[in-house]
Amino acid sequence: MKIIEKLKDGYIPYKVYEDVELQFKNFVKSVRVLPADFSHEPNEYFTLKAMYNPGEKKTFPNGGFEVYYGDGGCVYSYDLDQVIVHPYVLGIKTFSTSENTTEIKISKPKNTIPGKKGRKPLSVEEKAKREQDKAVKSSKSNGKKGRPSKYTPEEKEARLAKVEASKGGKRGRPSKYTPEEKAVRQAKVEASKGGKRGRQKRI
Repeated sequence: MKIIEKLKDGYIPYKVYEDVELQFKNFVKSVRVLPADFSHEPNEYFTLKAMYNPGEKKTFPNGGFEVYYGDGGCVYSYDLDQVIVHPYVLGIKTFSTSENTTEIKISKPKNTIPGKKGRKPLSVEEKAKREQDKAVKSSKSNGKKGRPSKYTPEEKEARLAKVEASKGGKRGRPSKYTPEEKAVRQAKVEASKGGKRGRQKRI
């Protein structure tokens, strides 16, 4: 893209853009623009008010632009070849012009692809490795979730039988007295009460 000077009868020379890439012609209302007269002052703020094709407006027989300057208090008029979409809008932060050259030098950003959020996808090799590890773990656990038992089914049955035998086949805490000892203790209690159950009656 270049900037050249044009001459009109009765007018002083004025600047226009030449060989403009299509991305700088994507005009929409209120988009930030850069007139050629201000190409050396890119921080000046212009926004598009309206664009007219040839024959659409009497005051713009060859077509043109109306742009707001600053906060919109002032309106400038330009020909169709005098305005481009501002490079800042396109993500181009570095460009330069010089009084000694008519060419605009644009430094495109290194990363033109927008950044993506989230975790990066796994490589094919990493995916295959993880699937293999998963299959090995599943075979060891026989498809069951949770921590694998350190006893085989036979060992579990033997341990359970041993516990039941120690309890006499009954659940709960085992008694510390044998049936004979229980009978002797009950007889002593009955004898102390005179053979009657319950609280003794006071005389």
